[in-house]
Amino acid sequence: MLLLGYLLGPRHELVEPAPLDAIPNSPLALEEYLTASERGVADIVPGAEKALLWAHDDRRRTPLAIVYLHGFSATRQEMAPLTEQLAAELGANLFLTRLSGHGQNPSAMGRVSATDWLRDTLEAYEIGLAIGERVIVVGASTGGTLALWLAERVPRESLAALLLISPNLGPRDSRAMWLAGPWGRQLAELMLGEEYRWTPSNDLHARYWNWRYPTRALVPMMTLVRTVRDSDLERINVPTLMLYSPADRVVDPAQIETAFARVGERAAPLAYKRLLTIEDSQDPSSHVLAGDILAPRDTARVRQHLLEFLAAMPAAAIL
Repeated sequence: MLLLGYLLGPRHELVEPAPLDAIPNSPLALEEYLTASERGVADIVPGAEKALLWAHDDRRRTPLAIVYLHGFSATRQEMAPLTEQLAAELGANLFLTRLSGHGQNPSAMGRVSATDWLRDTLEAYEIGLAIGERVIVVGASTGGTLALWLAERVPRESLAALLLISPNLGPRDSRAMWLAGPWGRQLAELMLGEEYRWTPSNDLHARYWNWRYPTRALVPMMTLVRTVRDSDLERINVPTLMLYSPADRVVDPAQIETAFARVGERAAPLAYKRLLTIEDSQDPSSHVLAGDILAPRDTARVRQHLLEFLAAMPAAAIL
């Protein structure tokens, strides 16, 4: 009876988002759409809002567009200026999203669901198509989880590549997977209390991450991770780079390696992919592998890895 009571307990359900309303195609309308959508959200930290960076003054659509999906509790400043530099090298327009509940008052993270983040991901993809003919998705940590979810649902021809940095396929503490099952919220609060906290490394880290938030916010994140891990990664046929540190203290490197081995294994044709490690990360957690805030000296080498992967791809796969 106890087992049955546990199995029948409440759990966070990941529901596929409803189709989005049409995203404006013209540059001015698209900018107005984003401004209006962010204006309706309270307490956004300046610098965390969704942002469009155009490659050309006339805001023309570019052959490639880059979409950046940041990690759980972070914002678009997480690895800046990595994607800005990558976009400049490629002559690509760039969209940097803000996942729901992020870059706001910490309590906002306790009011969103995994479905909200899936909707944000679809919106980012649609904006990518509005500003570019094909989309490169750069996903950091849980942004990488969302990128894998996306790759299973949109036309292969629209995605040029997935560039995943420290993708979250499971936390370093494997006990966290319990939160994706029955009574996840109750277990989270029992183990960690009602509020989860960690210590930022510097002032900008504290500004652009939510370093304290309701513990219940961990439950939709873990539900997303479980869903993607249980999905048919073998069918993904998008060129995929996974870049990670074996010393990562946030996510489990073994889960990254396992997921990488699965990606594209039953795709036709087989997906072009590469797994690369970053040793001696400047980030104390060996998780945020580039960016001025936590790993400034590593940005150039990470950017070079991304560019080399794109340059080595079969011609038919990207341009």
